[in-house]
Amino acid sequence: MSPWLGFLKKEWTESVKSYKLLLTVLIFSVIGILNPFTAKITPMLMENFMPEGAVLNLPEPTALDSWLQFYKNFPQMGLFIFILLFSTMMSKELEKGTLVILLTKGLRRSTVITTKFIMGIIYWTLAFLLTFFITYSYTAFYWDQSILEHLFLAAGCVYVFGILLFTITLWGNTYFASAYGGLLVTVMTVIALFVIAIFPDSATWNPLQLLSAPPQLITGAVASKEILTPFLVATGAILFFLIGTILHFNKKRL
Repeated sequence: MSPWLGFLKKEWTESVKSYKLLLTVLIFSVIGILNPFTAKITPMLMENFMPEGAVLNLPEPTALDSWLQFYKNFPQMGLFIFILLFSTMMSKELEKGTLVILLTKGLRRSTVITTKFIMGIIYWTLAFLLTFFITYSYTAFYWDQSILEHLFLAAGCVYVFGILLFTITLWGNTYFASAYGGLLVTVMTVIALFVIAIFPDSATWNPLQLLSAPPQLITGAVASKEILTPFLVATGAILFFLIGTILHFNKKRL
């Protein structure tokens, strides 16, 4: 077995033992169910909380309401929980010094970073697909989804933005050798993107559009070509932070 596969197997085994796999399946399955469920019961709840005798004419929920819940809940809850779960991927081993033993036995430093990156992508993909397809299945059961446009493209935008935040977290985690460092860098990056979004011209390239544009994509209010530049900028940033993490770790004293 190659050192890369051996280290990947080690990472997977440790993630299972630390209940990351179980937590990922449970949490993101619940979020997937929550989206259509919330869309379905919201009108009934609002009617029940209205004063007696008041009339509230709410339209019947549609597939659009379910997916709007997806683009609200998944970035706000799912993405935050995922980053929190994997915010110690590097710092934990750097603090304990367990990587030193493996590196002295010939494991390349670049292998450590790329393996942890791929492990994070595997979990992010699992979390995303669970939420997406559970939402898709329940929404298809209750409503007609043919009214929606660019459904998979809109979902792909959120998926790529999640990879971007994870890569930034991994960089911060490695640079500061601390889970708090990784989280702080990620939070500061998101705040910076929100500040940049104040300027109207930034909408043409700001990666934050990958989170804000999907609800408009599925209604057809935004054309698919308008998301191309933010998508390319996010992809470039992912490569930049990944290479930066590898270069920094190659020079880091352990």
